[in-house]
Amino acid sequence: MEKIGIIFSLDEEYIKETILFLYLESLRKNRKIEFFGIKWDGREILKIDIKKFDVEKINTSSLTDFEKSMVLNLPVKEEISLHKRISSFLKEKGIFQLNPFSSSFKADDKFFTLSKLKKKGIKVPESIILKEKNFREILQIVGKFLAERNIRNFYIQPNYGTEGRLTYYFTIEDFFKKKELIVDCISHILQSQPVILKEKRGNVFFYENGEFKQAVFRIFLWKFTDEIDIDYGFVEIAHSSQIPITSPEKGGKILPFRDVFQNLYFKNGKNFEKLSLKENDLEMVKEEILNLYKSFNSRLKEKLNLMGIDFVLEVIGKEIYPVFLEINPRPWGFNKLSKFNN
Repeated sequence: MEKIGIIFSLDEEYIKETILFLYLESLRKNRKIEFFGIKWDGREILKIDIKKFDVEKINTSSLTDFEKSMVLNLPVKEEISLHKRISSFLKEKGIFQLNPFSSSFKADDKFFTLSKLKKKGIKVPESIILKEKNFREILQIVGKFLAERNIRNFYIQPNYGTEGRLTYYFTIEDFFKKKELIVDCISHILQSQPVILKEKRGNVFFYENGEFKQAVFRIFLWKFTDEIDIDYGFVEIAHSSQIPITSPEKGGKILPFRDVFQNLYFKNGKNFEKLSLKENDLEMVKEEILNLYKSFNSRLKEKLNLMGIDFVLEVIGKEIYPVFLEINPRPWGFNKLSKFNN
């Protein structure tokens, strides 16, 4: 029986739900895997046992009982630094890591990830990085980026961090009318880290209450055995059609695939047309996700075998394809997963 430890820092109830889901999924696939939760708080380690489904204190030496591990559910402000410490500890113990810090940190770097995927032929938005040294040239750099790449709509985000925190959306008209606000947003983020400007992509929307709302799809990928699983995920839906930011932290909501697939439309010129995803469309998306997995991990000494992969869909003519937005190395939402089928 293989044992996988989930190292976390915050929500025990969430980790219990995660363990239960993964445990049942392993049973469905006839895999002999046990999952345990290890709470890391700097003083003690707690162990969640699926058989008892309770929490008990253990000492650090007990971690050697686990063959594999993954890190989830860390505090926002310490997410990267704490992951680094945990990863070093696990490496000292000789425990295989599904999301080791070295590859997770590269995935955390949105600009690095998009640039690498683009070079490999994966469809991604155009993007540019802004650093503190660019402070006095913000408007010139942004204006040149939008003009040279003919971008009409764009996002401003921290280059590191996940789940839509400090994400802002602007149009090309905003660039000319709200320059001061754009500079303020970028300057605020630059106080702590680089900023990524990212082209808005995707012309497939979710229709609800008379509005066509932005939909961002997330597929979870994990590799506990020799087989890669990409069967589950969810869809994030923007709060309104006016602001295409889908993160729940920005008012968005999470829906299962089956609910979303019934009400998808794509924009064709000024009109919206009904989109019916077929099984071969979903298989195509899965193939592209596997290409992304291989492309991102190419030449990495430690592979990233746990990902939350975000993408939008585009329909051009008769062709439909995913455009990948980012890779989350500590993905949130295991308790929200639904089957990726129609």
